[in-house]
Amino acid sequence: ADGIGAGVSDAPDLRLAPGLRLECWVRPAAAYSGTQYIAVKDQEYMLRVDPAEEGSRFSFFVGLDGSWEPRVQSATAPQVGEWYHLVAAWDGQTLSLQVNDKVVRRQRVGNPRTAHGQLRFGPFRGAIEDVLLANGTPAATGEGFWPFEDDLRDATGHGHDGAAEGAAFAPGALGQALGALSRPVRIPDSPALQVAPGFHLDCRVYFESVPTDIRTIVAKDGEFMLRVDPPQEGSKLAFFVNLNGWEPRAYAAGPIQAGRWYRVIAHWDGLTLTLEVNGVRTYAMRSGLQRPTNNPVTVGGPGLWVDEVRLENPRLPTIRVAHVTQERAILRAGTPETLTAVVQNLSQEVAGARVSLTVPGAVRCLDDPVRELGTLATGEAKTVQWRVQADRETNDEAVVQLTAPGAAPAVVRQALVFFPPDDSAAAAQARLDPPSSGGATYYIDSVQGDNANSGRLPAQPWKDFARINGTTLGPGDRLLLKRGSVFDQELSVSAAGTADNWAVVGAYGDGPRPIVRRNWDIADRCVLITDPDYLRVSSLVVCYAGKGLVVHYSRPGHRGLLIEDCIAHHIEGLYRPNAHGIPEWLDRTGAAGDALSTSAGIGLSGAPAADIVMRDCEMFQTSSGFFVLGDGIVLDRLYCHDNYVRNTSPHPFLVRIRRTYLQNSVFDAAGWHASAGTMGIMLGDPRGLIIRNCTWRNQPDSGSHDEGGIDFENSGDGCLIDHCTFRNNAGAAIEVLGLRAPQTRNVEIANSRFLANNTALKLGPAEIYVWGRSPDPDVCCSTGTVHDNGHVVLPGVEFFVNEAPKTTQWTLRDNTGYATPAELDAAMPFNGPPEVEAGPDVHSGRAKVRLAGSVRDDGRTDALEVRWEVLEGPGAVAFEAATSPATDAVFSAPGDYLLRLVADDGELWLCDMTTVHVLPPGASVAKAWGFSVPLEKEGWSEANLGTQVRQWADQDWPTTSEPVQYVAGGYYLVAIENSTDAYVQSADDVGVDLSRNQVVTIRFQNHTPATRMRFRFTTAASPAWEGVNSQTFDVVPNDTGPRVYTVDMSDVPGWSGRLRQLRLDLSDGVNLTGTCRIDYVRIGSR
Repeated sequence: ADGIGAGVSDAPDLRLAPGLRLECWVRPAAAYSGTQYIAVKDQEYMLRVDPAEEGSRFSFFVGLDGSWEPRVQSATAPQVGEWYHLVAAWDGQTLSLQVNDKVVRRQRVGNPRTAHGQLRFGPFRGAIEDVLLANGTPAATGEGFWPFEDDLRDATGHGHDGAAEGAAFAPGALGQALGALSRPVRIPDSPALQVAPGFHLDCRVYFESVPTDIRTIVAKDGEFMLRVDPPQEGSKLAFFVNLNGWEPRAYAAGPIQAGRWYRVIAHWDGLTLTLEVNGVRTYAMRSGLQRPTNNPVTVGGPGLWVDEVRLENPRLPTIRVAHVTQERAILRAGTPETLTAVVQNLSQEVAGARVSLTVPGAVRCLDDPVRELGTLATGEAKTVQWRVQADRETNDEAVVQLTAPGAAPAVVRQALVFFPPDDSAAAAQARLDPPSSGGATYYIDSVQGDNANSGRLPAQPWKDFARINGTTLGPGDRLLLKRGSVFDQELSVSAAGTADNWAVVGAYGDGPRPIVRRNWDIADRCVLITDPDYLRVSSLVVCYAGKGLVVHYSRPGHRGLLIEDCIAHHIEGLYRPNAHGIPEWLDRTGAAGDALSTSAGIGLSGAPAADIVMRDCEMFQTSSGFFVLGDGIVLDRLYCHDNYVRNTSPHPFLVRIRRTYLQNSVFDAAGWHASAGTMGIMLGDPRGLIIRNCTWRNQPDSGSHDEGGIDFENSGDGCLIDHCTFRNNAGAAIEVLGLRAPQTRNVEIANSRFLANNTALKLGPAEIYVWGRSPDPDVCCSTGTVHDNGHVVLPGVEFFVNEAPKTTQWTLRDNTGYATPAELDAAMPFNGPPEVEAGPDVHSGRAKVRLAGSVRDDGRTDALEVRWEVLEGPGAVAFEAATSPATDAVFSAPGDYLLRLVADDGELWLCDMTTVHVLPPGASVAKAWGFSVPLEKEGWSEANLGTQVRQWADQDWPTTSEPVQYVAGGYYLVAIENSTDAYVQSADDVGVDLSRNQVVTIRFQNHTPATRMRFRFTTAASPAWEGVNSQTFDVVPNDTGPRVYTVDMSDVPGWSGRLRQLRLDLSDGVNLTGTCRIDYVRIGSR
């Protein structure tokens, strides 16, 4: 229920075999865009609800020959609140899935693998009931099974009966159990009981008391031992295999307790020891040559009861494909490329081994695909190479299979992503200008429009999206939003353009670009574009919502998308459920229908589409700057910066991307604070990725995990990082993680600059860090080359740290350290982005205002272009010299204007913003707080908010939410929960002369039920907080956006002399829950 899972430990009759039948009832309780698991046995079988991008339907899989596919899938998706009767089965030839009275079948043949994993139910949002698992031909019961039902016989019939003097029996975990003995049961030696890769021991044990010394449970002297460690070693259950020595062991997480039964499963596969105690697993790396003995197996002993001892020891040849690597990270069409496989024998000597390579139709193997390896000695590894070539770019995979008589085949699937022969096509795609003509044009103007108009002429525009939502734009159709318009409504369209005639969503007219500005609510979305083909989206601003500009593909096969010159900001709140820390958003989710679970400024979600370009876009103050997936993608000249969102700003996402370029982009504080960690960008399963000429810098230290530049989170193959700069990040510049999923393989990090990263001494501490805290070689399996880089490292930080040198393959060559950044810059003189400052915020009583912007550039490109633009404001702005950073501007009306200064050197660009407050005639400002610098409260503080740190552990993505009380995105944000006396106050000694400044102006959003608030103050003459020194004012409750309040203090008798402190009582004696977002506070005259 509610995303919480449960598990059952492995047993022979739970394993995949022909005749498996799984029956259950399920009822989904909530819509969910991700995968929902009903029943899963790792690498064996899986019954689930597919993620939204795969149709959200019931699916049943079996793992055969190293692959889950093909699956069998129901015809329709389940509905929330409905009960479904499911029957999933495999008879060795056919998969079947019955949903209520409808059955779907699919042929499925191959070899299952016993993985000894738990059978897990969930996590699933809803109910799972009446589970029945039948197994017509279950896996063999093993070499020996001793149930101790009043005797010591081996129930398998193999004759491995035990003997002991004075054997006694007691009530067991199942039936009877072997009671405490002065001397253990002895089971005579047999080759079948001698430890070998694949050894599996399953038993139950009960302790009368915690032993004061070593106590063996099941052991074979000189070969293996399951025991309780002595108190000085922690009184933990531990499992050992003797490989010319007993250590390292696998041991349980905590000490045993007397008076309870333990289910203990111990396994050794030739590489790893696994110990599972009551469902909790621990591991230790363990490989080497085992030596058989003629010693007996012993079971039980003083002070412990033992039950249901099962020993499986197939003693089959155990072979594996350790690694498959590419000659280069990026494969090129038309060029022979070399694949290298390392194969290994983990068992006794095998003869007749062979390895084969199968390539897809678009790729040719230039060598003999089958190699006879002959005899492989114990522990021997051999290297095999093939040359392959593709004549065109492609995204596919090859299969490497290792076989030997009597051994289960070892199968590895290797991604084969071939790029074009050079990158000229990507450069052309980045500057794509697709044709569009001849279709219908629709005009929308929020200021002058009317939905009664035709909407087909500039003089007859519609007012909002009511007439266009739900429309599919055809070839050449254009949807144009009037510049200067602001829409508080979701735009929802589709497009069916063609390769030679694209559809367009863009802007028309003069003035600020059109804005889709929502109500700063977690359930708001600005734009949803569904299943488009050949669509161009330009010049929009999306802001103040839970989701920004989202393009959702409900099925694969769509092509052609260009998003350019768009800005996303203040897109916040979605990360893990309830992580946000905003009380009024508790238990709420984002807008439905797009399979996107994060607050992305720009998001591509659902099924993968192809031929996508995103360029010249800016994202700031977003939880995640962007979320992108698909095939054939170019991301060019993106600026993702200052994403300071408490609790929900981890990083931008690139997920399941294929044949992708990320280039000429700047990530400056691209993430800030999240319970599971932050990075400049997260890569999930990237296959074929070139990151070139990008900068990651200034990732801040918020106390979160990681806090670095690039995160290779999991999976993926063939990634190049070239000509990039990493500077002043709190964590490692590059991390290769994995954690539970396989690490990324075939990574190349080259020709890049590393300048003083890991300032907070995070992972490594290193500039480049490879995680290695799992002993599983299928997880810590990354491969890569690091070469021709320059670095300046901080004290205590190394350039490269690899925590898993035994299971990963990394090569370092020709990397150079420098003493100072200046020396590195001289040796590697990369073009850097222009440095832009729009100048401080301005308060002026005049229409003509001097803008004090500045731009600095290193001059390493031919030209530098500068331009001012207006993003928001109540009137028109005329720049005297719009291409000069320092210039005069004339404002047509009083009010608050947000201006953007852009500097572009032709390759990289940056921007900065400033706010100009044009005051009404005769008004002046003596003191102002603008909260324009992230995390800078300008002396203000908060009290009695009522919020607290909250743990959300019982969900499939656990998280922590911290109180929201910080400055970011131009606002001072404070969340309030059940408080009657919450307030914010300035620093002491403000010093304003109150006799000449009798107005307090505040612009903020009151998203609480409060209808009145109060300003309090102290002065030099009256330094104590007194009720008489205050003024109440009316506010709009649960407001959907910020508004200006002007509070006249002239009739307050104490408003005189010099101001010491100003205080805003958010809750004036009334219990409040909600959030206030303060844009500015200022004191002056009218």
